[in-house]
Amino acid sequence: MRKITIKILILTCLLIGMMSCEDFLELKNPNDITADVFFETPEQVQQAVNTLYSSFTAVTGDTEGSVFVQNVRGDDAELVDGAFESQVVFDFYNNTPQTGITDGLFSGFYTVIFRANTVLANMDKADWSGNEALKESLAAEAYFFRGVGYFYLAHMFGQVPVVTDIEGFDNAKAGSIGEVYDQAVADLEIAKAGLPATQQDAGRATKGAATGFLGKTYLYRAGYLGEDSYYAIAATEFKEVMDMGIYGLVTNYEDNFTAVNENNQESLYELQYLYNPSLETPTQGRPFNSVPGIAGEIYLTPSAWLMETMGQERTINGEYDPRYLQTVYFYGGLPLFGVPYENLGDGLSCQNGQGVGSGDGSNTTGGWWRKYLNVNLSCPVGLTGRDPDNNERIMRYADILLMYAESVVMANGNMAEAEAAVKQIRDRANLPVKTYANPNDLMEEIRHQRVMEFAYESMRYFDLLRWGMLKQALMEHGFEAQAANYNEVQDKYFPIPVEEINNNPSLEQNDPWK
Repeated sequence: MRKITIKILILTCLLIGMMSCEDFLELKNPNDITADVFFETPEQVQQAVNTLYSSFTAVTGDTEGSVFVQNVRGDDAELVDGAFESQVVFDFYNNTPQTGITDGLFSGFYTVIFRANTVLANMDKADWSGNEALKESLAAEAYFFRGVGYFYLAHMFGQVPVVTDIEGFDNAKAGSIGEVYDQAVADLEIAKAGLPATQQDAGRATKGAATGFLGKTYLYRAGYLGEDSYYAIAATEFKEVMDMGIYGLVTNYEDNFTAVNENNQESLYELQYLYNPSLETPTQGRPFNSVPGIAGEIYLTPSAWLMETMGQERTINGEYDPRYLQTVYFYGGLPLFGVPYENLGDGLSCQNGQGVGSGDGSNTTGGWWRKYLNVNLSCPVGLTGRDPDNNERIMRYADILLMYAESVVMANGNMAEAEAAVKQIRDRANLPVKTYANPNDLMEEIRHQRVMEFAYESMRYFDLLRWGMLKQALMEHGFEAQAANYNEVQDKYFPIPVEEINNNPSLEQNDPWK
């Protein structure tokens, strides 16, 4: 009974999301709304597809319980004193199936999948005469989100149910990890074939986004499952993105994280948040981010290892790597809203349209996250309860380049093609020319550039897992308790939520968590 209730609740939320569009309440009695009577027009189908974007944002964006919180489980972030007990339990690998800390990820991605299944099961009820291209594109968007949902479930939870219809959620058995990856690939292949290269509405899924995620699915499968043959297939997908001719690195690295240059040429897919230029200042609403005074509960800061690593990289002119300067707010780095780090003190405030620090020059240790603060503006907005304004970049062209370089090195040791891709990354950062003695040497550089490029973008933890290097990283520069508690077999995947096990007699807990 509980499973059915949950499913009905998800469908209700789906329909409520639809009702917010185009005065739908004037057309139907909300008490009579069901999937059978809603999908009558292409416009209604599009409203249903639109709800996929919000549900995907909820589970991948910058909210507690989303993919974002995995940052501290790697080595590029660390907890501060006073973090909540639940955060300490999770980040120090003391979680159990009963703590339920990752349950929201499981239910969140299945919400995306259920909504996609609902769209695909009902869209033929509409009259598509003269709108066949729109139908194909909308169906492809649904396949895109379902495929990406299974991609995340595969590498986060391992053996999970593969459900491709509405009723299949009842008593669903878990598939093998390979079957979960297979479903992600099948859906993303359809999405790739059906999506246009560009969309009129910024933020909609495109062929490039589907191709990028398809390549990433193959790459993760190769790493997580040790199936090396998939590296070459991944490289082919990434090369297709590179050859499309519509993506490239933006000149200014900072443009990937502010609200004024969103959906730029480097972005394959990003979560769409609202930026209101009339406010003149951004909302600093990214949870657990930022600096005192303009953030809420801060429990996550750049790790000492990350700052040391990023600080060692210097440009041709002997200056700090611009990615370090944009990622971390630290002594000797760039001011934040006009305030040098040594004047931060207990926090920033906004006075007369300018950022003001409360310090006297005595606080010059450590650092705070700078990435995703809208630093091109003069002053932050304090805590207002509004959603964050800066779009969250989920897949960037820089990621495509480095994943391509990794794939070709791992597939066949082709150093020339990999070096060319890495060189684009290094050139954007104005780094000196570098040569590599062998594929292992080049692979080390690829790993290093992923640290420089993607710190605090929810990638490092999963990179370390698929490389089989997380235990080593925790032992060398993580917290002592993390290294002691981490179990390479058990912690490779999150546990299946206990509630799902209790309510589904056909579903079992993954073996390491039993």
